[in-house]
Amino acid sequence: MKRSRRLALHWKILIGMALGLLVGLVINWFWNPYTWGALGVGDPKSYLEGKKGKRAAQPPRELERGMTWLHGSLDGYQPSAGPLEAPRNAYTGRVVDWFVRDLLPQPATAPTAPRTIPEAGADPAKAKREPLPPPEGVDLEASTAWLRGEVERALTQLRSPKEDEGGPVALRMPEDPVLGQGVSWLVSRLAQPDPNARAGFTAAAPRFLSNGTSFVGQLFLRLLKFIAVPVVLFSLIVGASGMTDIKRLGRIGGTAILVYLCTTAVAIVVGLTLVNVVKPGTRVSPETRDRLAAGMLEEAADRDKEAMEPNFWKILLETVPENPFEALAKANMLQVVVFALLLGLAVGMLPKEKREPVTAVFDALSDAALKIITWIMVIAPYAVFALICQTIAITGLDALRALGAYMLVVIAGLSLLVLVEYPIILRMFSKVRVGRWFRAIVPAQLTAFSTSSSSATLGVSMKCATDRLGVKRDVAGFVLPLGATINMDGTALYQGVAAVFICQLYGIDLTIAQQLMILLTATLASIGTPGVPGVGLIMIIVILRQVGFPIEHMAGGIAVILGVDRILDMCRTTANVSGDLMTTSIVASREGMILSEEEAARLFEEQERRDRTAAEDAAKEQAFS
Repeated sequence: MKRSRRLALHWKILIGMALGLLVGLVINWFWNPYTWGALGVGDPKSYLEGKKGKRAAQPPRELERGMTWLHGSLDGYQPSAGPLEAPRNAYTGRVVDWFVRDLLPQPATAPTAPRTIPEAGADPAKAKREPLPPPEGVDLEASTAWLRGEVERALTQLRSPKEDEGGPVALRMPEDPVLGQGVSWLVSRLAQPDPNARAGFTAAAPRFLSNGTSFVGQLFLRLLKFIAVPVVLFSLIVGASGMTDIKRLGRIGGTAILVYLCTTAVAIVVGLTLVNVVKPGTRVSPETRDRLAAGMLEEAADRDKEAMEPNFWKILLETVPENPFEALAKANMLQVVVFALLLGLAVGMLPKEKREPVTAVFDALSDAALKIITWIMVIAPYAVFALICQTIAITGLDALRALGAYMLVVIAGLSLLVLVEYPIILRMFSKVRVGRWFRAIVPAQLTAFSTSSSSATLGVSMKCATDRLGVKRDVAGFVLPLGATINMDGTALYQGVAAVFICQLYGIDLTIAQQLMILLTATLASIGTPGVPGVGLIMIIVILRQVGFPIEHMAGGIAVILGVDRILDMCRTTANVSGDLMTTSIVASREGMILSEEEAARLFEEQERRDRTAAEDAAKEQAFS
């Protein structure tokens, strides 16, 4: 009977990615904060994290919609009906709460406040059931008229902002304290200390689905990070123990570092050229810039604190671990490579009777680690679906529309790297066919795109290089971990584009000398930068400091690009991993340590056949038992 041919892994991952993209877009389009609000959730982020809802610390983006609701509630309102009732939509209520919080006086300035105004943390449902007597001696009609006029003023300012009106739009307390007591009573039920207090089972169901999806994606990411260090350690020890020619080892390392640094510099030049030609920063108005930055200022300020200027000598010194076990525990790949390399060379110089048992142990451990990667990749299609779906679902469509030109410049630059620069370099300096190279690295590219982490993808890259390209394990075990640490072509391109884009946002023209400084700083910053999600943003801050970008605009500029950073992070990580595999192919080809295309294909098919047989035997044994 003819065996049915299974769908290749990279096709399964592509299907998972396409479905994740489609489902994420549908959720993004139809499920928004107001959808959560209809379920009683005013602060979706805190609710999904299982925390108590928080009042808005920054002005919410939907200010006009909240103010319009308040304006509509005052039309035809009569004070005899009692205080204004909170909106049914919890998210609208959170926006309105931001407007009215300053209208609620402190007990020290208003003796009647403790009796008439719900205290922070009180049950809003209970407060609604209890009658709230109006303050004595207050003309509620006058208070209502004043509040209506103040809302109209604020709504007009929101719809037609003026340059001389600084700061966020807010409702002001009347100067007359008696009139102020009446206004406070009118808005007393609009205060929402916990915007998620009304969330029930209907909100818990989508939270369960969201957390379940996140769990699958994060589990896959953890498993890949968990196996990355063992794969590098065992493979490199085995490879180095058999590489007794120190000159050859130095030649391999020198070639890899030279290629990495040259491609990084070219990538930055490509990015700077595109951003200076297209000028995406001039296409974003100051109003749009400030609106996009409003919701991300706190996170951007945290990134600003983490930024540290690169020090070449410190980076060079930190390649040598003080404690190799600490380097292994913290997954510091450059230090792990140095430790494994030295240990492998030392093992290779031992007498034969001592060397062979040690090498056999590490060789077996290396095979076992690669087998674990095979098991992990079984859930890759489902995990990729979860990671892509979650990323697309939480990315704001308004940010995508406003920053479209900026995103296109970055993606166009990265596409030039992967589709033009790398094939040309590969064709010039190796005997590997471009088509063969692309087919072999697809699983690593798709994994990098979904995880946004070069370090997490390292195990998959190793398997692609050894099993699909036919690179000898000692070369792949040395060049790939080195690249995951010092080769950041995609990240460097992104940093150059983002730095110039932020300067364009604030009307700052950079000189040639300043852009050369970006080239130098980004190249230096790429050495030793951890291959983890989001680290590129911190390095952008370092670059902006080097070119003298105003400190007062730093958090605002970073906040603007934060909304689309994860999508671009996925793209630049794919370019980084592609560059690692391109350099590995060049080094292996020049050293004669790569199989021919026919040999690699035959060995790969044999390995696939063994894996299928092992899986079928295990299934039969389980069915028998």
